[in-house]
Amino acid sequence: MERMLLQAAVAVAGFAGVALGLTGVLFGTMHADLSGDVVLDAYVRFGKGVLLAIGLIYWSCIPQIERHGDRISLITLILLSGTASRLISVAGNGVPTLGILLNLIAGLILAPLLWLWHRQVMAKAQRGAVT
Repeated sequence: MERMLLQAAVAVAGFAGVALGLTGVLFGTMHADLSGDVVLDAYVRFGKGVLLAIGLIYWSCIPQIERHGDRISLITLILLSGTASRLISVAGNGVPTLGILLNLIAGLILAPLLWLWHRQVMAKAQRGAVT
């Protein structure tokens, strides 16, 4: 049961990455009314492309979730690195939007919790106790 709940949580995390990533790739800075800045638009689309890939990688882990510790660990490291960088900006400039605040929560709290939960499920699978 715990394995299935983890798979569902990873599916939701993957969906968030794919949906938010794809939206940013397709629309760039248009949704934030910053479409006149070509450099900023390129940065946004790159970052959203990375987020899209992270979502797809999460989804690739779902079928045999207990066997993908390296992938989940790498995704968590990437998300923590990016979110810590964003936190530096927030510390210097303040929180610009609710979206940024939610991103900080997801990257600094939810992603590591998902990683810890995954480690627990992996350990149970190695002992043969996953249901």
